[in-house]
Amino acid sequence: MKKPQDKDYSYDGSVLLRARKRLKKDREFIAKKLTLNVTQIKSIEENLNYGFATPYFLKLSIERYAKILNVSIHKVLSYPVNEPITPDSDEPTLPKFLINFSNQASNLIILILVILSIALFFYYSKLQNNIIKNKEIIINEENSTSVDVESYPIIASTPEDIINADNLISDSIIDTPSQSINNTALNFICTIQSSPVTSFITKTPDKPSSYFHLVSSADQSICTIDSDGDLKTYNLIAGEKITHHGKPPFKIQLDPTASTLYFQGWIVYLNASNQFIQLDPALPPLID
Repeated sequence: MKKPQDKDYSYDGSVLLRARKRLKKDREFIAKKLTLNVTQIKSIEENLNYGFATPYFLKLSIERYAKILNVSIHKVLSYPVNEPITPDSDEPTLPKFLINFSNQASNLIILILVILSIALFFYYSKLQNNIIKNKEIIINEENSTSVDVESYPIIASTPEDIINADNLISDSIIDTPSQSINNTALNFICTIQSSPVTSFITKTPDKPSSYFHLVSSADQSICTIDSDGDLKTYNLIAGEKITHHGKPPFKIQLDPTASTLYFQGWIVYLNASNQFIQLDPALPPLID
């Protein structure tokens, strides 16, 4: 039972007694910890109200006893309404004005973070809009400067009954070194590297751009060079055909009146003046 010890407070020492026994500590251990004697510890635990000079020292000893047993002081002491309660923790309590200042500072920080977040959002949105506008401008500029394929010489589709370059056998591919032929019509100087050329390009390629196919209807010599600078000369007789592989574009010197030329699955219609031509791959080029 709780026993009144002073008009200012009352306490229940049995709470401390039970807590001490749960921790398996004897009164001598507690007395040593509190720098008290065993009689004083017994007085506290059994509410005997002796061994202390004043109620204040008794109350102080009870508070210290509860602390070392890790017992809430509110379970032991009963305080009057107008008496401040001694905190269980050793942590210092901030003055009220400091607590108010801390709360105001926290609210200010939160407000600043919200404002920064909104500003960053609008900045990012504006940046994205500028990027999209710049892309549109670039696309429009590219479209405005795109190549007008209609201005190139005509390239018509390859008739399937005439030639299929993918079905050529290896015997029909001519790969012979440059040599002279006893035919004055075939003698020429390979000036493809320095001569003006007429360019041809396909709109809708059906074949890769890594080769061209040519059928010669008369004896002639053909000179070709690709973008890697690989220069090759073919000496053909009437009826021979070649498939030349390389890296486009291809520059070719040939007899346009005696040549049937195919590129990317289409026949290239040559005029009699097209002795120096260039075969440009469609954009983007097909992948072999």
